[in-house]
Amino acid sequence: MPASIRSLAIHCGVSTATISRALAGHASVRPGTRRRIEEAARQHGYVRNHLVGALMAHVRRTRAETFVGNIAIVHVPGPGQTRPGTQQRQIIRGAQERARQLGYHAYEFSLGNKGMRMEAVVRVLRARGVLGLIFLYTLPLKEPLAFPWEDFVVVELDYGRPEPFMHTICHDHYLSMTTALMRLHAAGYRRAGVFLERFKDERTGFKWSGAFRSFQEQIGGIGSVPVLRVAEMTENLFPRWYSAHEPDVVLGHFDACIGWLRKLRRRVPADVGFFNLNWVGRSVTCAGIDPRLEEQGIVAIEALIAQLQRDERGLPAVPRTWHVPGRFVEGPTVLSAQTVG
Repeated sequence: MPASIRSLAIHCGVSTATISRALAGHASVRPGTRRRIEEAARQHGYVRNHLVGALMAHVRRTRAETFVGNIAIVHVPGPGQTRPGTQQRQIIRGAQERARQLGYHAYEFSLGNKGMRMEAVVRVLRARGVLGLIFLYTLPLKEPLAFPWEDFVVVELDYGRPEPFMHTICHDHYLSMTTALMRLHAAGYRRAGVFLERFKDERTGFKWSGAFRSFQEQIGGIGSVPVLRVAEMTENLFPRWYSAHEPDVVLGHFDACIGWLRKLRRRVPADVGFFNLNWVGRSVTCAGIDPRLEEQGIVAIEALIAQLQRDERGLPAVPRTWHVPGRFVEGPTVLSAQTVG
């Protein structure tokens, strides 16, 4: 017969409640007792069903019939950041709502909030019976986080490192750029130019610039304007590049360039179009790519829960990536295909 909570309790001479708390890593169980119980569980081949354990614990506390388990979103901040930014909040909002619909409660933690360290987060996760985690990064890390991966089911939103080491959900930058160029070409644009800050391109694995150059070479019809990629975009750099190459539509993350173009006596969109590569970060009404941030949070939750149902804890041997395509948004800063037709 396979080992059970009851048989382990008899073998160790403790109550079934003590066995449950010890195997859940509860702080109320003395370390020596917990180690003895864990060793007995390994010897007798006991495998704990984390979902059943979390469900029964919550039912005993609240008698809620729809609750399944606790999960968490851990925000990993960038330099000088203490809380998730406005766009990250959209991702979290989508994730928490989808979690609620599927019967989970999604806690939120930020490693930048009041100096909260990973050790403290792990203690809280264990105390709350959290089963799975979504790591939400602001920037890729040079070194991986020190975290007990083997104890949790994990996925990440956006790349935590240049080479993914866990399942990842992110915006499909390559497809979004290709789709945008096709739509702009259909609208009559024939000399497109892209301007980027270097870190925005690097963190995507150069998918922005790679997709643009591939389109230039393989599909064609949008000219051969070189990519402007700089450490920091400034009002001095952009006009020099624009004046040297005269694109008829520019694609980038900064709608401030609309003002820069006006100083060059260029009308938008009559003389040159502007297309925002991150439409949700716009400061003026414009056309662009909506990265569907809330949808990214939804996909992350669904991927995490699928792993939870299979009890796939720890880092995967073969990391997978789910890409969420962006949405082309029409706006007054570019001509539409209908206008041209």
